[in-house]
Amino acid sequence: MASWAVMTEQVVWISPRATGFTVVCERCAELGETFPSVHATLSLDHIRSTVDCPRGHQIRVERDGR
Repeated sequence: MASWAVMTEQVVWISPRATGFTVVCERCAELGETFPSVHATLSLDHIRSTVDCPRGHQIRVERDGR
């Protein structure tokens, strides 16, 4: 019998001109971690990236261009 769970993807949207940002890792927050925040950067040359929180949870970052 297989044991698995469907994990929803974490996605955050940042403003079109932002290069540095701080976001909350939803997985860490759900687990009750004391400091669930992630500090990261995204150069203006890129519209998307992924970052990992200190505990290894992946977060997709999208630049808002709407």
